[in-house]
Amino acid sequence: MSQMLDRRGSVLNQTPDGDRRAVAAGRVNRSAAMLRVLALALALVTLAGCGNLDFSAGPLLYDAQVLPDSISPNADGVQDATEIRYSLRRAATVSIYFENEAGERFYFRQERRRSPGDYSVLWGGVVDELLTVETDYGPQEILSRVLPDGLYRWTIEAREDNGNVAQLSGDIRLQDADTDIPELRNFLVAPQTFRPNQDGLRDDWVSISYYLTKDVDSVYVYLTDPNEPGVKFPIAEDPGVAKTTERGYHEYRYEGGVDLNAEPPPDGTYNIVGEARDLSGNAVRVIRELTIEEGGKPRADIAQGEIAWEGEMNRVVGVPLGDKLCFKAIVTNEGAVPIRTTGPWPSQEYRFSENYNTLAADGHEEWFQQAGVWRFGINFDTTGVDFPYRWGIGRAEDLERRVIDGQEQWYLLPGKSGEVSGCIVIDEEPPVGTNFWWGGLIHEFVGVPNNYVDRITVNVGVP
Repeated sequence: MSQMLDRRGSVLNQTPDGDRRAVAAGRVNRSAAMLRVLALALALVTLAGCGNLDFSAGPLLYDAQVLPDSISPNADGVQDATEIRYSLRRAATVSIYFENEAGERFYFRQERRRSPGDYSVLWGGVVDELLTVETDYGPQEILSRVLPDGLYRWTIEAREDNGNVAQLSGDIRLQDADTDIPELRNFLVAPQTFRPNQDGLRDDWVSISYYLTKDVDSVYVYLTDPNEPGVKFPIAEDPGVAKTTERGYHEYRYEGGVDLNAEPPPDGTYNIVGEARDLSGNAVRVIRELTIEEGGKPRADIAQGEIAWEGEMNRVVGVPLGDKLCFKAIVTNEGAVPIRTTGPWPSQEYRFSENYNTLAADGHEEWFQQAGVWRFGINFDTTGVDFPYRWGIGRAEDLERRVIDGQEQWYLLPGKSGEVSGCIVIDEEPPVGTNFWWGGLIHEFVGVPNNYVDRITVNVGVP
């Protein structure tokens, strides 16, 4: 009998019994193959119909828990917070709130849109609720606070767009809670009208002060425009005995940026805001108004950088002893704010031995140096007083008179020019080595915007 091979190429037994066993094995293999094909076909049919299945079917809100169910929210590092967990099968608007035994409700989350999924958040007994309280020093806002000790009923509520609402609830106990609200006591802003233009009147700085009643995690003081509430201008604290977050007295100075050669905010009414938050989550805010007017960086120049020296020829002036060195100049306000000035006024004469202080002492106290005042000055290279001869930067007809805080003040307005003139009587020999004379524009206690202007040689005693 010739050899027979099965489909796998194996040699079959040549006996008649072996033939029968081979035939039976073949039938079994074919049946198993057919079963596998049928199972695969059934699986494909099942998968094809799954497109209509809704895997989100079931309760909207599930697996909600708040553990541990007892906390002591006081920032001591021991069981200060609990974990709130829940799951959503479908998109919903979620609120999480707590109710005390009197039925008062406090929201931790209110109507927050959430997608399907699992959620987890830590809660340290703090609820956000804006509450304004009146104090002896004005209103103060409580932004958030720790709930007092007691048993609370927690509720997680989910609402679908179709109105379907699901809720899950439980109990939690608070004990040893830190409910002491930090206060920015006696929060003061002075003056409340600020003129950051370096004229020396109401423009040195704004003082912001308060007493912090407890140590906190953070304090933030800033200026904001009510018309642009999202824009904040931070204000730095002056160094003091207490650190920024420590209990005690604190003071800030707001200068409007002018002293840093920056433009201050535009004129208008602004808010000075102070915020404090402690480690437990108690937070407060205090708001006071500040009005800025005539703010801006002042700027003036000696027109063309020129001085009309009387008798000057080729940068030299000859002055017989006992005669006068005279001049004229024009000062222009090239800035956006008025600039303040004071006398001695144009046409004033000085003797060589005098200076603006000696004239001021002779019945004109307003002629002493004043912070923020602009004056035109004449200087020479051996003087012991910087710019000893000074004049106001305009005549009465060039300036605007104002009364501020009961005092008469004179201003050169933006875009206007003032004429300056004067003489120095050379009634004595200048010190040996005196060669050069020049003009300058002085912004007192601020700087000398124009210096060494139109420098000349003055020969005293030369006809």
